Amino acid sequence: MSRFYQAVDMVAGIIVTFSRLVIIVSGIALTVVTTTNVIVRYVSAGGGLSFAQELPMLIFPWFIIAGIVIAAHAGGHMSVEWLYDKLEGSARMTALVVANAISVGAFLILAYQATVVAEIAGAEHSPVLHLPNSIGYYSLSIGAILVSIVTIAATARVLRLGWDHRLEIKPEEIAL
Repeated sequence: MSRFYQAVDMVAGIIVTFSRLVIIVSGIALTVVTTTNVIVRYVSAGGGLSFAQELPMLIFPWFIIAGIVIAAHAGGHMSVEWLYDKLEGSARMTALVVANAISVGAFLILAYQATVVAEIAGAEHSPVLHLPNSIGYYSLSIGAILVSIVTIAATARVLRLGWDHRLEIKPEEIAL
């Protein structure tokens, strides 16, 4: 059983590392595209780069969902801290498992529904880049699955090691 938990922790670690990379790369891309477009708008009479209006709309969902994945890994997404503070022992552990099970179920349903909508939205394409409008919905679907996986990993960690090994988000410690 120990190898199972190690594998779960390793998968969660890979997902978190990947999410951090997505935040960094997409954040830089958003900054570069937006800054370049502003500069071009002021320098040229053409009104900016035509693709620069569409590109942020395609990148931004990946940026946001990666942050949600990191927050979920650290127990900061859909959190019910006030309840945990009022409970002790097995009642606290039960509340964590129930809350995380509801969260996992909701995110899996969201992933499915986002995929259904993505298939519909895929029929339309952006005017300049001609990319399918389903990209944002697929980012939501993929992100919801990743949130479910890291939530399961966080729950398994607490069940295996105890409440003191639960990750908690502290604003002063958040860094990519």
